[in-house]
Amino acid sequence: MAKHVVLDAIARSGTTLMSALLRSQEKSMAFCPGFNEPLSCKDIGEWPHGICRQDFLNSPEIDFQKFQNESYSQIVDYAQYYGLSQEEWSSIIYDASNTSEIRKNIEKAFPDIEIFCYRWNQSLCYFHEWIKNGEDFLWLSMIRHPLDRAVSSFEKHHWQFEESLKNTLCFAEKLQAIKDHPQFHLVYYEDLVDSPEQIMQSVYSFFGAPSLDINLESIKGSNGEDFIPQSSMIVNVSEKKDGYLTDAKKYNGLYKKGVDRYKKAAYFDTDGTKKPMMNVETHEVFANMLDKYPEYNRYFK
Repeated sequence: MAKHVVLDAIARSGTTLMSALLRSQEKSMAFCPGFNEPLSCKDIGEWPHGICRQDFLNSPEIDFQKFQNESYSQIVDYAQYYGLSQEEWSSIIYDASNTSEIRKNIEKAFPDIEIFCYRWNQSLCYFHEWIKNGEDFLWLSMIRHPLDRAVSSFEKHHWQFEESLKNTLCFAEKLQAIKDHPQFHLVYYEDLVDSPEQIMQSVYSFFGAPSLDINLESIKGSNGEDFIPQSSMIVNVSEKKDGYLTDAKKYNGLYKKGVDRYKKAAYFDTDGTKKPMMNVETHEVFANMLDKYPEYNRYFK
């Protein structure tokens, strides 16, 4: 049986990049976005902060029709066809009576694929529900420096720093309960951009496919074309094609300029004065609140 892997983090942690890297490896397929079960759960809370701050779910009720409609829409909107037609995807999704049957239909449509990945984000609350499906259902999470992520989220999604901190704390708290689970694996964004081949090897070892010849050159987006990173610095956020903002530079390899970006991030005050976005007080609040979580110690030494 193929492996089914959730790729999760708080937004702006690098999961879009990771999904592109996964998609570009042998016998791997990664939907970004797509087939998001938590978002179809009833009474899940508002997106994005409500679901991010949910406790672990226990046998939630899924609105299956909503799941079908949103999954099909995301296949079409992001051109995630993988060589199939819209009609074939419609059959895969709508000729099924539950989420498990949809996954089985996908496996039948792609018999050579061994790893199916689903980028969800803000969905760690669904971990226990996902792994109930069996040992071939895995969970891959990513962490990025919480200050870098807060700055990026503010620039891209207009999240206030307080909201980013609350989300990070909820993510960190749930992480303590599952971080040693054999079906869970954690990756740091900074390690990925610093040593991509080593990190990707560790990820595929977790998948049960060690010693893979990692591809870091020909990286594909959800639409099968060359990957286009969706930076928070993109000016034109209204024009899209196949789900991608068009005012963006093509992928030209992994880079580290996003690391420690909070130190350089600035804004212009009402009087035109350029000021640092992250002040000492905000830094101290993040450091003090996250101090008890070992996964974040590396950022505040």
